[in-house]
Amino acid sequence: MTTKQDIARELARIQSQNGLGRLEVDTPSGKLEAQLVAVDAIGCAFESLTYKTDKLATSTVKDLKKLSDALTAKLNYLMEPISAVEFDADSCTVQCRSNPPQQGEDGRSYYELLVRKGGELLLSRYLKQPGQPRQVVPAQVTREVLARLGEDFVGAVG
Repeated sequence: MTTKQDIARELARIQSQNGLGRLEVDTPSGKLEAQLVAVDAIGCAFESLTYKTDKLATSTVKDLKKLSDALTAKLNYLMEPISAVEFDADSCTVQCRSNPPQQGEDGRSYYELLVRKGGELLLSRYLKQPGQPRQVVPAQVTREVLARLGEDFVGAVG
């Protein structure tokens, strides 16, 4: 099965269980996981999408920057474009965010993608209301977009 097919199978399973649950897909190079808060026939909402792989274990910040550049170029189908905003050499992490974020009546919302040396890609959506700390909010995407995200994460790492 392909990653897309595995994700479709997991979405069907989770939809049959009230639309709440943890998506887990093993790939040849790692594991995709998503915490889903809603799944229906057309789309889903996730709090986080994570790809864990040993292939990044010995990466340098330069390697992670190259990977994040490849990912941000591919993820042009999300609501806002994503670009790198911070490189942390100490923790060997690249942080990417929506640029520009979506501005709404309730504040700014944006995607954040972390690319970490320990072998993790982590995508979440946040809402930052004026005078409040940011909070994770469900990212609402179609089933096709979630499958594409999974394939792009796996493909970018190789």
